[in-house]
Amino acid sequence: MEPKDPNEFMNRLKLKEALYLMSQGEDADSPTVDRILKTVLPSGSNTVQIYLQFVKDQLKLLTTDLEGASLVSPGLVFRGAGSSEGAFRVHRQVAGRDLDFVFLPNAEKNQVFLSVETSDSDRLSAKLFLDGAPVETLQKLSHQSMFDSPITLDSSPELAIFESGKEIGRYHFMLQS
Repeated sequence: MEPKDPNEFMNRLKLKEALYLMSQGEDADSPTVDRILKTVLPSGSNTVQIYLQFVKDQLKLLTTDLEGASLVSPGLVFRGAGSSEGAFRVHRQVAGRDLDFVFLPNAEKNQVFLSVETSDSDRLSAKLFLDGAPVETLQKLSHQSMFDSPITLDSSPELAIFESGKEIGRYHFMLQS
């Protein structure tokens, strides 16, 4: 899937060039590294970074909006186990709204499925992005709350929450094993 935005295409090309040079044993100078990182890393201070990490039979969560605090799940319940009572829930306030992010890993511990639950969700929608492109949209959180597309070890999706079409929160996820 090629990016439609010419700037995004150039950013990917710069990243590929830097990775090629590094594989050949050449180091990029500091200004070049900084410039490439600015174009590749998620931008915007309003994006909350959420890191998920499997530790034995637990899921550890580190997030930038809790100032270095980490949360560790109780024993995990895996997707397909018949019950979601032990799923890892994280509560957040977004623009005055109470949201619960529910993380449900698969048994192989290489994917985590995300659900966004809230009360009073008639005007709320959520969109999942991968590499800047939308991959899945939940039009009304009151009707559907779980994304079919998982968070995987080789992806770093972003979740945008919308109220009446206006973005009210953005979350960037990274999964590590």
